Amino acid sequence: MSKLKRYSIQGLWKRCLAFLTAAVCLCCLAPAGVLAEQGAAQIGGLTVQSRREARVFQGTLDSARTLTTWQFIGQEDVPYVSLREYVQLLFADALNPACDFAWEGDTFLVQRNGINVAVDMANQQLSCADWQAFIGVHAEGALPCGIVEKEEFLAIRPSVKNESAQSEGKPFTLSLRDYGVELLKMEDDVLAPFAVAQAMFAVPAMREWLAYNGDDYFDIVDSVDSVYGSEGMEYAPNPYADQWYSGSFAARTELSEPYAKYNYAAMCMLLDIAYGHKQEKGITSFDAYMSEQGIKEPLLTPDPKDDVEALTKLFGVLFDSGHDGEVLTRSIIDSEGAIQRADLLHRILKIFGFETMADVNQLLEKLLITAMKLFPIAPDAMAVEDGTMGPNVMKLMSEMMRMRTLKPFGYGSSRVDFSGDTCVIYFDGFKENLTRPESFYRKLPTKEDLDASTFAVFYDAFDQIKRNGNVKNVVIDLSDNGGGSAAALVAALGFLSEDGEVQLTYLDQLNQDYRSEWYHVDTNLDGRFDDQDGYGGQYNFYILTSGLSYSCANALPYFAQQRNQAKIIGEAPGGGDCVVAYYLDAYGHVGGISGFKQLGTMEGDTFVSNETAVTVDHPFPTDEADGIYFHPEKIAEFITALTAAPAEAQPTEALPAA
Repeated sequence: MSKLKRYSIQGLWKRCLAFLTAAVCLCCLAPAGVLAEQGAAQIGGLTVQSRREARVFQGTLDSARTLTTWQFIGQEDVPYVSLREYVQLLFADALNPACDFAWEGDTFLVQRNGINVAVDMANQQLSCADWQAFIGVHAEGALPCGIVEKEEFLAIRPSVKNESAQSEGKPFTLSLRDYGVELLKMEDDVLAPFAVAQAMFAVPAMREWLAYNGDDYFDIVDSVDSVYGSEGMEYAPNPYADQWYSGSFAARTELSEPYAKYNYAAMCMLLDIAYGHKQEKGITSFDAYMSEQGIKEPLLTPDPKDDVEALTKLFGVLFDSGHDGEVLTRSIIDSEGAIQRADLLHRILKIFGFETMADVNQLLEKLLITAMKLFPIAPDAMAVEDGTMGPNVMKLMSEMMRMRTLKPFGYGSSRVDFSGDTCVIYFDGFKENLTRPESFYRKLPTKEDLDASTFAVFYDAFDQIKRNGNVKNVVIDLSDNGGGSAAALVAALGFLSEDGEVQLTYLDQLNQDYRSEWYHVDTNLDGRFDDQDGYGGQYNFYILTSGLSYSCANALPYFAQQRNQAKIIGEAPGGGDCVVAYYLDAYGHVGGISGFKQLGTMEGDTFVSNETAVTVDHPFPTDEADGIYFHPEKIAEFITALTAAPAEAQPTEALPAA
């Protein structure tokens, strides 16, 4: 939910289009950068090959920071950076606090929020007593390390009425020698391979975003759509992508063996730190796990084309979750010429009246859905096992195809329907528009906001409900919802609350502490954040779920059920208990993974995740379910039957959980 929020389970749908279109490969070409300041200095026993000021581009080309970059003889291609510079760059956009640096014997100390991250050069270890305390507050008004960050607060703020709390964290130690990595001491600083520095400091903060193209560093995580994601060119060729794919690596067919080992080490380190399902899968070391699964050797290849199958197996089959998958499969290595091919493709597309591959995909989706409606095929038959998906993802794919087939054309991404005394609020994803130029306090939600803001959907829906005057039952329809933004989840829960108060609970597996976070949602937008917010107790709330309801669409019924705010109807949701984290390697691949923040509740001394914890209070009859979804009047009839019939007459047969 945090960060890679836009990459929810909905992205799996594009795999279906493989039946109708071929994959589009993108690459780029441009002159390589020139290394400067040649010299033969020695640092940590290595001979300096070059030292230069590389540029750091963050989604734009009209401004850039710099990051001093070293390369060494015997470590060909591997960029080394100063920990001082990198950590300052990492937290440069945070309002406070700044980082301090000091040496204590052979240990380099990085201090923030009064907490030290200690880099022991003698033993090549990194340790911290409390990682989350080090990361600390993102900005004024935010919770310490909260799931919802300050920039996501849209009519949301930390609660004053209820105090957030967390249990004591446990010290964390990372042995760099376990990964074959050696940090270098340089006067009053430490040099680290770039991707290793990013794994050491950015991964625990869930802030890694930069990748190296042989010359400069680019934000390709937040900009991944514009640098051509795994589905092909969702956007037309653009200067940012051209520049990213125009580094000196673009003309190389492969990189050096030291670079391949560096990429693999950083990959294992990132996953060891960030992957949230290690315990369930019995993973103690990702290096050992890769070896056991037979994918270590291809992941150590100097040719990034050779690791595609291994990465597909890792993300799609072994991780086997709607939160895990590649978003950008195109490597930065051997990408020469693809910009020209991209331009050619777009000229061809324009001949047929298309601007981008996104337009083509939209047409193909309509054709596929139409074919499925006209020639009914069991969803299980469509989700053919092709070696790229595990059983859980196959089930989600099957449910997605089923819901897409059941959903009427023109149903929209959100809508409000009334039938008798029942209102059905439907929306297909948890979204919040963080680029809206004006706050809701300066410009109330408009129709234009409904496709981009879950808060706006609920604000508009309850405005209609109050004006209707007849409504007793409110159904939140998540049947076609694959999740999304944590801020949107909090906003929705605020409307179900009696007083606008929202509690989220989760386990931080990196810090080993349990969190209870309280927020307040100003549902009436009067700016008072008081007990007049929320509609709990004023209506009978129901949440409609299917096997496709994933991530936030699994969390909403879970937390509502925990606080007795709503009854769950339909079918069991599909799961998704971990906040999404980044995957980003030194070859330029980007993905999402199940991160180390796992939603759930402590039951005594045991943490129980929300993955399969939601109980359907009133399941749809098996033989009638398909006729109820996307039919507000049928949903209303089901609710009416629940309130009118005695308990023993209520439907009890549920479809299997997805």
